[in-house]
Amino acid sequence: MPIDHAQLLPNQVVSDRRYVLDEAAVSAYVEAVGDSAAALSTAPPMALAALSLRGVISDLEVPGGALHVGQEVRFKGVVAPPETLNCRATLLQNSVRGEWRFLVVQLDVQDGGGRQVMDGKSTITVPA
Repeated sequence: MPIDHAQLLPNQVVSDRRYVLDEAAVSAYVEAVGDSAAALSTAPPMALAALSLRGVISDLEVPGGALHVGQEVRFKGVVAPPETLNCRATLLQNSVRGEWRFLVVQLDVQDGGGRQVMDGKSTITVPA
């Protein structure tokens, strides 16, 4: 049964995932974005953002035709693989404008020791 986005409420946790960021995952990310200057001893910061958003998109069952219209992120620490990352997203806003539903989520990424390494918010639009 698909998610009814209209039923999601502010302050609701919409994604809570754990990932292991290892050297293979970092290498795959670097290759995918074509970043030949990336040092493989630490994870590129945007790799953390991509992982956190992966869970949100999957858990919200974002349909084709959706748009990722905004993202603000703050990186608060270096992550060296291998590292376990806990990625949580909480709904901040759920509103409709015209034929689009705007879902704004707060992102929180912590390393395995509980240290926050990234936070921010992301706005996704889905057909209303």
